[in-house]
Amino acid sequence: MTMRPTLISSLAAAANNTFPVMTIFSRPQCGLCDEAKISIANAIKRLPKFRYSEIDILKPENQEWFDKYAYDVPVIHFQTAENETVKKIMHKIHERDVIDLVQKSIDARILS
Repeated sequence: MTMRPTLISSLAAAANNTFPVMTIFSRPQCGLCDEAKISIANAIKRLPKFRYSEIDILKPENQEWFDKYAYDVPVIHFQTAENETVKKIMHKIHERDVIDLVQKSIDARILS
């Protein structure tokens, strides 16, 4: 399953004129990656807007990410603002994991 980059609005984003960013690091022919993408697609329906992108770690231009995550995909990065810490979840990723990651990150951003 391939999802195009998507603009998926949160209060934090509106306050800062930016949207949170979710990136999934995956590779082709990876069952866990396919399951994670389905979980993300299902979670998106229940979440505030954010930018979404996928990075295929096997592409030559993504060597840095291959070196980092070759044995850990899928990996999701979620960041509410450019200067904020990236939150991660790895391996077996369920819809609830994605929702929790996004909600906790946005709640922390609103409270700070």
